[in-house]
Amino acid sequence: MSRRVKVIITVLAITLLLPIKASAVTLGEYEAAVEKYTKELREKEAKIARGKEEIAAVKKSIADTEDKIAKTEEEITNLQAEIERCDKEIKKKDAESKKIMEYYQIENGNNAYLEYIFGAESITDMIYRMSVAEQLTDYNDKVMKELKQLIETNKKKKEELRKKQEELASLKKKLESEKERIEEEVSGVEGTVPSTKGQIDLYQKRVDYYRSRGCSSNDVIGVTCDVPPKVTPSSGGGSDVPAGAIIGENGFRFPVNGGRISWGYGSGGHKGVDITRGCGTPIYAVAPGTVYYVGNGLDLYGAYMVLIVHNVNGRLVFSQYAHVQPGIPVYVGQPVDTNTVVAYMGSTGYSTGCHLHLEMSRNYGWAYNGTYNQYRASIISPWNYVPSPY
Repeated sequence: MSRRVKVIITVLAITLLLPIKASAVTLGEYEAAVEKYTKELREKEAKIARGKEEIAAVKKSIADTEDKIAKTEEEITNLQAEIERCDKEIKKKDAESKKIMEYYQIENGNNAYLEYIFGAESITDMIYRMSVAEQLTDYNDKVMKELKQLIETNKKKKEELRKKQEELASLKKKLESEKERIEEEVSGVEGTVPSTKGQIDLYQKRVDYYRSRGCSSNDVIGVTCDVPPKVTPSSGGGSDVPAGAIIGENGFRFPVNGGRISWGYGSGGHKGVDITRGCGTPIYAVAPGTVYYVGNGLDLYGAYMVLIVHNVNGRLVFSQYAHVQPGIPVYVGQPVDTNTVVAYMGSTGYSTGCHLHLEMSRNYGWAYNGTYNQYRASIISPWNYVPSPY
């Protein structure tokens, strides 16, 4: 074998033996996430406040417009009454006019008007009678003209008010549409607030937890701080291993004593392995590690879960124990090994019976150092590490 081939083989061997590190996530990144979502929340709260102010202003404009509409309707009603009054006055004056005309109309060949004039006893009386007849006629014409003018004026004003009423109604409709738009926008922003608060809470809990574990901003989670105990072939051994425990040479164990596989990994897109044994069956950690999540807040259907991070030759490996009973005997931050009962078999969440859903991933852990999508993309078959009972 040549020297060059030996060098290549040596380099490859060293490369393969080097631990594979998970994507570096520092505490500072979680701190930055808290700051980012807090800023986002403040912006949303400010937008909601501005929106509510705009809604209040639009509501006031709508109320003012409604008042104007009411006043316009009242003016139209009053004008209508005035027009009707003038119509009656015209009819009355028209009747009076006819009586006056009887004095000077020509009827049956006789001129009553002339008879009235020439019936005067003196020149002075005749002039008076002529003056009276002319004044009555002029007065009647004037009154009739004024009444007709008033009716026309009122009709024009009524038409103007009608147009104004339509304009106000149109304005009110636009204002109400604007109010609905702003309310919908505010409602949309308000709908995202719980999610943003949830992100703040999630990352703040991570920050608080890792700070309590002695991590600083520049520390890489699981690598330079809060490093889980290393899994070694000897980790699973010992005289205190429960009877019936199946432990592999790599230090991992089957999580229950006995039981059967009710649903395998990958079948129908299944992301884990379902194990049944009976309600209340003790569930053990598959390998030494550190508990980093306990509860039912992550799962969409409220399944209680325990999440553990493991250190396999420097690589982060994660195990998830889902659908367990609420009375979980371990706590966040607790170191565990293959002898530790981490949960009891249950049927919480979306489940049809007591079983354990065991799910595992590499490099990215749900609610540890990655998003849910990153975690989903890094899920592996539990059989890559866990020994099968068959």
